[in-house]
Amino acid sequence: PAATLASLPVYEKQRSYRHDRAQVMAKDKKKTLWMGVPGIISLMEDEDGRLSILDGQHRVGMLSLLLEDQRNMSTTAQNGDNNEGELANLDLNNILVEVFPQRPKDESVLANQKQMELDDRAAIFTEINKAEPIKLLDLPGIANKRTRDIIDHAASHFYDAFPAMFSASQKCRSPHLNLDNLRDALFASEVLQREKIGSGGELVKWITKKNMELKERYADIESKGARENEVKVSETALNKAKKHDFYLGLESTWLYK
Repeated sequence: PAATLASLPVYEKQRSYRHDRAQVMAKDKKKTLWMGVPGIISLMEDEDGRLSILDGQHRVGMLSLLLEDQRNMSTTAQNGDNNEGELANLDLNNILVEVFPQRPKDESVLANQKQMELDDRAAIFTEINKAEPIKLLDLPGIANKRTRDIIDHAASHFYDAFPAMFSASQKCRSPHLNLDNLRDALFASEVLQREKIGSGGELVKWITKKNMELKERYADIESKGARENEVKVSETALNKAKKHDFYLGLESTWLYK
């Protein structure tokens, strides 16, 4: 039940709980009550049988707020408003969870890691959160197929042309780009609308032009001996960008100019 989940302690190394985030989630959830409560709350069971929340603390906060709303609903509200009626019928007593049992301590040592990092909770929490979040561009109903096709064509072009400058990690560092990050940035910056780009080929040309502009800019800054004062780019990052003739990962300002 949601009430039981709300009473459980949270794994201490999770990101800080933000009640305002749970409130926004609850507000949004009220628009899609028909689908129930998708997703799984991950719990850890220690050797004494005590449970704690490993992943999903904000979803639990959302459920707690919805449960409170259910309890505060009047009979009039339940019968008079369709959305309130859906909330009243939302089953918050049967929430899907997965429970990870803690291994005996003598089996918890994993090779080549510090003891403090070998906590089963940390290992499982890390494993759960390795998955990359879905990008705005890929959410249903956000971008039409034509927009995605144009962006995918251009992003894939540069991914194939400059493989050394792309990283599989969405948290990659300059001068690298991540393919999904690039796709999402092109969409969020509204380049297609602003530049009136109507095809993948046109977008490739526009990005190529931006890459050349960055190349010339950094060359000009270096020639004046003012690079350290004008832009915050490491020598290592700039040298790799120069080596591969690919400057787009040094900064993101080119998306908005």
